[in-house]
Amino acid sequence: MHEMSIVQSILAILKDEMTKRDIPRLKRVVLKNGALAGVVSESMEFCWTALVPGTEFEDTVLELSEIPLKLRCGECGEEFFPEDVRYTPCPKCEAVIGHDVLEGKELYIDFVEPAEE
Repeated sequence: MHEMSIVQSILAILKDEMTKRDIPRLKRVVLKNGALAGVVSESMEFCWTALVPGTEFEDTVLELSEIPLKLRCGECGEEFFPEDVRYTPCPKCEAVIGHDVLEGKELYIDFVEPAEE
């Protein structure tokens, strides 16, 4: 489960930024998870729950939002959101291969809300 090391890295990044900005606690953290990022949101939530007790993140709410897959057809240039990430025919020309991924591979911290003192 590589999600554990990902959550550990995210917590380290958050802790570093909290120290730099003199923020003692966070109320909420929003992560964006691309459909092709290879990260299972439920596993991320499980790992978060396992790692935060007894830390400054204990009361921090984790929200995960999926970024849908967005492609550009390599044949006709049409940009589209496929219904299934495993089978991605272009809705305009029906080409099945050669598409460029425009969105959906990323995983990042989108928003951090400090807790009120």
